[in-house]
Amino acid sequence: MFEERLIAFEHDRLELRFATRVSERRPASGEELRERVEALDPERCRRVVFAGGAPLDHPDVPALARRCRERGVASLGVELAAGDLAAPERRRALEEGGFDRVFAYLGGLREEVHRAVLRDGSELQAACAALESTATAGRDVYVGVPCLRANRADVLAVVEWLAARGRQLPARGVLLALPEIARVPRGARRALLSPVEASALAAAAFERAARAGLEVGFATRRGVPACAAPRVLDRFGTVFHDRFAFFRGRGEPLRRVAACAECSLQGSCRGLEPELVETWGEEGLRPVPLEVSSAWRLRSLNRLDDREFKHVSAFANEAPAAAQRALVRINGHCNMSCAFCFVDRTVPDFDAGELEGALATLRAGGADHAVLSGGEPTLHPELPRLVGHARALGFRTIELQTNGVRLADDAYAAELVAAGLTKATVSLHSADPAVSDRITRLPGAFGRTERGIEVLRRLGVETQIAHVITKENYQALPRMASYLAERFPVAEASLSVCFAIAQGISDLTYPWVIPTFAEIKPFFREALDTCLEHGIGFGGLIGQGGYPPCLLDGDLRYYREVLGQVFRSADWDEQFHKAARCAGCSFDPLCLGVRRAYAEAYGDDELRPFRAELPAGVLPAARAAPPSAPLVRLGRKPHASAR
Repeated sequence: MFEERLIAFEHDRLELRFATRVSERRPASGEELRERVEALDPERCRRVVFAGGAPLDHPDVPALARRCRERGVASLGVELAAGDLAAPERRRALEEGGFDRVFAYLGGLREEVHRAVLRDGSELQAACAALESTATAGRDVYVGVPCLRANRADVLAVVEWLAARGRQLPARGVLLALPEIARVPRGARRALLSPVEASALAAAAFERAARAGLEVGFATRRGVPACAAPRVLDRFGTVFHDRFAFFRGRGEPLRRVAACAECSLQGSCRGLEPELVETWGEEGLRPVPLEVSSAWRLRSLNRLDDREFKHVSAFANEAPAAAQRALVRINGHCNMSCAFCFVDRTVPDFDAGELEGALATLRAGGADHAVLSGGEPTLHPELPRLVGHARALGFRTIELQTNGVRLADDAYAAELVAAGLTKATVSLHSADPAVSDRITRLPGAFGRTERGIEVLRRLGVETQIAHVITKENYQALPRMASYLAERFPVAEASLSVCFAIAQGISDLTYPWVIPTFAEIKPFFREALDTCLEHGIGFGGLIGQGGYPPCLLDGDLRYYREVLGQVFRSADWDEQFHKAARCAGCSFDPLCLGVRRAYAEAYGDDELRPFRAELPAGVLPAARAAPPSAPLVRLGRKPHASAR
């Protein structure tokens, strides 16, 4: 869990004050709060937020905040009404606790609306002045606004006010608080906005805030259901991904509606809160087509949920005679924006000196196959230098993972080959130019990628196609295999293809683009048969590819040539899932299973162990343990605002 919320005063949630009495709040037990602080795992919990009414009034909060720092918690936040910041004793508690983030709530920009929503007795002018002084004191300030029917117009007014104040009130961003309907008394629920109304309001507020350079988001990941926001929140599609993550693993009951039956998100979305359906019905709820959900751009809308990004990944190979392989991500940004990509595209180019050090460390550890990846590594201005450095270190194979667009430039490709490039894996996800460009979201890219593959083959670079299988392209797998055979004949130069089912490798991946193995199987078998017929090599099935042989009915024709290429990352056991029955399978020592995200979405019923005679020498004596040496990591520079 990235964030832990400690409620200092129970029964006093700021977004619910319009329907509750502040006099009902009672302080939480200091001992219970201390126990929760001591139970924190600073490796997993990087921020603690004290919330519930006016948490700075709780006598134990400053000491608890200091204890969080002692335990290594990176960030401390406090959530309170903006008017509470006017009191000198609360400002002192803010300083004593070492809080670096403040989530301050305004009810609106009209006095009567502000008072009716927050019911804290503060005057709007004093609340705004206190908010301004706090924001200029070097802390990250996010302004929260409860979204109700009574203050709908004021939500946009608050955003406009923040945008206009600029340097006088340097707020980091604005967060919209949607009251959890189950906590609202039944008689007060009509004071809320319907999901459709809330979505429209959020879209308008986010658009205006984004134009002003403000971060945006909802106060919790619960957000709004995608079916209630047809097209209006497409630019901020991350909020839907966050909602699915919010409900994953929770026991909270949700209800399917009629729109779910035809929605592309039904494998990821469990439905709506029953109270929403009971209060507002299903009017305005629309299924989300795959072409819409696949086009959402996954990006961080604010800095509150920084995601960890692994830049260097070592691999262990189970085949004793195979080359040791290691991967270095030299950047994260890319000129494409594929929905299934798990890389953080906000990551810039890394320092070439640091990357050279990472390569040297991996070479000293025994790796002799270096993979330079991204993002899009050809966007790194020092790529030729890095390729040359890898050659000087003695790497036998120097591979580039790329979309091939820049390699359409003969001179640039020749420079990389002269520096030492020996292999390239080029991403191409459809034989149809229109579909390919739609998947990659880079108009005209298909032709340039084709040209890049031609150039690489002409220069003698071992070339492999990376084809990611998604719900958008799996039925065209046979056509893809035929296209490769016709367009890039093996007789002219080497060619292979790495098939990979879209995988939920990290929380930066849209899971709804992942098809089931059962859906893929007939099309995949036909494509693989075409590859066998034309002599096109293929891989990506077992190991990191996550496509166990039992999912192709144990047909060993598709696996015999790749048994010596079973790569696994150092954290494979965290990423993959195997059923207990897999222990009885002939492939158990080699197979990693399926991605955990896939098993969470679709279960593991498709895993069916089988017995078969395997070629001698491909099975290790026992399953090798993950490498004990830590991964080499390049840390992102902290935000300027971080303390």
